Amino acid sequence: MLRLLAVLTCLACSIALSPEGVRPAAGATTRAYVVCSDYVTGALAAVHLDTRAVTPYVEPTGADAVVRWHDGLVWVVNRFGADNLQAIDPTSGATVRQFSTGNGSNPQDVAFVSPVKAYVSLYESATLLIVNPATGAVTGGISLAPFADADGLPEAARMVRVDTRVFVALQRLDRNAGFQPENPSWIAVVDATADTLLDADPALPGKQAIVLAARNPVSTFAFDRGASRLLVACAGRYGVADGGIEAVDPVGLASLGVVAGEAALGGDVLDVAWHAAGHSYAVVSDAAFNTSLVAWSAVTGGALGSVYAPGGFSLSDAEVNDRGEVWVANSSFLAPGLYVFRAGADTLLAGPLDCGLPPFSLAFDQDAGTVLDAPRAAPVGTLLAGPWPNPARGAARFALTLPVAGEAAVEVFDAAGRRVATLARGALAAGRHDVAWDLKDGAGSPVPPGVYVVSARSGAARAARRVAIVR
Repeated sequence: MLRLLAVLTCLACSIALSPEGVRPAAGATTRAYVVCSDYVTGALAAVHLDTRAVTPYVEPTGADAVVRWHDGLVWVVNRFGADNLQAIDPTSGATVRQFSTGNGSNPQDVAFVSPVKAYVSLYESATLLIVNPATGAVTGGISLAPFADADGLPEAARMVRVDTRVFVALQRLDRNAGFQPENPSWIAVVDATADTLLDADPALPGKQAIVLAARNPVSTFAFDRGASRLLVACAGRYGVADGGIEAVDPVGLASLGVVAGEAALGGDVLDVAWHAAGHSYAVVSDAAFNTSLVAWSAVTGGALGSVYAPGGFSLSDAEVNDRGEVWVANSSFLAPGLYVFRAGADTLLAGPLDCGLPPFSLAFDQDAGTVLDAPRAAPVGTLLAGPWPNPARGAARFALTLPVAGEAAVEVFDAAGRRVATLARGALAAGRHDVAWDLKDGAGSPVPPGVYVVSARSGAARAARRVAIVR
């Protein structure tokens, strides 16, 4: 009966609440799915992007949950006190699958690899779970214990998959010191084809994670496709301007540093939503713990202005969709609702949209947790960038950038310094050239596994990149 009433009343919820009177831009996304909670009960709501019509109370969820979309299903990660994953059919609104991640495990996120494999990060365990999302069976685990702080837990939080790699944010909060972030925080990198950790720094013994410049990564990962980099909000110590929005190279497995600091943004950074290099968004909490949606520039590293500041610790999530809209969840008890702004212009399009309960976490019907085909962008002045992917199994790609036209050569050498293959040779125009290697030698035979050096030269310029081949 509750669901029927919600359907009958959805048309009156928010269709007319569009201050600009402008129809949303076209896009592949059609719905937003929102986990709502009053911290006692939880429910999923659905929002039609064209009409802004809200269907509240689609299906009960946990009171502490985040939402993801994958392969036609809404996935709810029911966290503290619930310890399970819940898959909801968006057409029927029914739960089609729900399975435990272990009593007291406190799951934080799910990253999908295939229809039968996904990873689940756990806050109360030093193991990254491997599950079969089709059945709910736990099929294995990857130990994150080497990255734990003094309390024995690494506090694994949000994740993102980039092609065959899964990046896991490790907050490393010392519970013995009041959950203060240890230095450093890390991002562990998993080879999703082999279920093993990748080594971000081969010069050091053991498997190394990516060392972050800031601490306490708290947000979902955003992806800047133009620069081929991940972005994550690092809150550091709350109330102290020691964090910011940090960029990570998903190919070179290294931090690129903080691109916008908390001092410039006006407080603790709790979330980041990417729109464009010159104009993106962050949820920021000031010294009095008042949250606001702030526009910022990755070009200047500074704030562009406050977009929405309702007061209080009220904003819990912000996301940008493919229609050029930024959606923000106001989860306060006094004036909850969803607000929609035009990305770039920062003008209000709709809101507040009533979701029944205060909205907490939102996702659009596209898989924002997976980035496919993300080659490395060559920085200005770089002769040879890449390789991608690395390690490589079937082929590897490189970006060759020539500042001026001229003769150039790209060759592959083995560990003994013997030339294995020539990938490019001759006169090339100025600009970027994509170079591919099929992992075969000059005679057309597959090269054996190992580490190879790809060398590029043009005039007096020289560059070399290592690539690991696995079979």
